[in-house]
Amino acid sequence: MNRKTLSISVNVTGIGLHTGEKTSVWLHPANAGAGILFRVSNTQGNATIPALVPFVSETKRRVVLQKDGVAVQTVEHLLATCFGMGVTDLLVEVNGVELPIGDGSAKIWVDTFETAGIVDLDEPVPSFVPGKVAIEHGEVVVTVEPSDAFSAHYVFMTKHPLVGMQEAIFDSRTDSFATEIAPARTFGFWEEVQPLWEQGLAKGGSLENAVVIFPDRYSVPLRFPNELARHKLLDLMGDFMLLGVRLQAKIYARSSGHTHHFRLCQILWQRVEQEARA
Repeated sequence: MNRKTLSISVNVTGIGLHTGEKTSVWLHPANAGAGILFRVSNTQGNATIPALVPFVSETKRRVVLQKDGVAVQTVEHLLATCFGMGVTDLLVEVNGVELPIGDGSAKIWVDTFETAGIVDLDEPVPSFVPGKVAIEHGEVVVTVEPSDAFSAHYVFMTKHPLVGMQEAIFDSRTDSFATEIAPARTFGFWEEVQPLWEQGLAKGGSLENAVVIFPDRYSVPLRFPNELARHKLLDLMGDFMLLGVRLQAKIYARSSGHTHHFRLCQILWQRVEQEARA
């Protein structure tokens, strides 16, 4: 598998899910080996931030990247699209503090990638085959084991009578990220909305960019019967893009979120670094 980038620069504008602020983003082609770089300009200053494990500053409800006191948040859906569509090198120019949320899924980024076109950079992507790693915390389980390709199985468990348990599976050899994972929207339970606002999050959330789960109904019809699990799998793919390599692994995750995925990525990052130095 070779490295890939976009063929032309494209612009995306929209509202940030957590800040509620309008953001303008330019996606520019990048040279082979550049990786995914965020060139951020906002009230905090200016910085170019690699989308890699050492630059993650927060994982509560979203992924925040930071360098030299400058941060950009909610990068996971774009990173998941890079992961799922094989884009390894990209310059993301952000005028603001958060990426646009679109309709709550990764569709905004898939559509943008398809509009721009994806080109081969004629240089192989460094691959990484991890050893077995696992973390467990209560009901949360995340395991990684070596494989000849990437696949993931996510189990979303809840006591909510409407949701119950949902599962989603993605295999890079047979499944399409663009049609099977990317359209799955972010979601939240109605009883969580007020606490999120009190924490300064979800200020831009609305029924247009999130699925809200009420006690007896969903705010909108689901795109898939297991849309919630598919979205959690989307987030997982974005989180593992932070390793900066093509991950050849089989992942199983149950009731996990960004923080758990990142904890595992930190373990794998050390191994990636050791392998690079060997």
